[in-house]
Amino acid sequence: MYLVEEFYRKVLKKEAPYYTKYSFLTIIWKPIRKYINVVIIPNTPFSSLRIYLYRVIGFKVGKNVFIGMKCYLDDLAIDKIVIEDNAIISYGCYFACHGKGQGHTQIIIKEGAYIGMRCNLISGHRGITIGENSIVGAGSLVNRDIPFNAKAVGVPIKILDDKENIESN
Repeated sequence: MYLVEEFYRKVLKKEAPYYTKYSFLTIIWKPIRKYINVVIIPNTPFSSLRIYLYRVIGFKVGKNVFIGMKCYLDDLAIDKIVIEDNAIISYGCYFACHGKGQGHTQIIIKEGAYIGMRCNLISGHRGITIGENSIVGAGSLVNRDIPFNAKAVGVPIKILDDKENIESN
């Protein structure tokens, strides 16, 4: 890769792109990891196999976790997504740890959290944390932190207080 950097510097007279610093194995592994994460894992019908494959490609996934089919965990920042023990992520959820001009920020799902189906989690500039034993309603857009034991729903997310929870039952 040193030759590529020199070519950019001397011949093209500009800074070499970031990927010229990657090893050859990294250049080969990244598209394979992308294919596994986007095509194979979301369509795997067995939860335990999905969890195993997520761990193999580098995600931090705790014990007794359920991740439903058709979920997409952002593979450009695999070290930024942390799913703690006993969390449940329902079907079709999307996790985004990066965006234009944003950098890569963390998404942390704390122990015992439940995320309903078709939720989108966008970490923004600061990152987000879903607190312990929190419940996120189906179809919600999570773009900020959710405290522990909270119930949250909506687009964008709105945290329900105890009075709203009682009225809805």
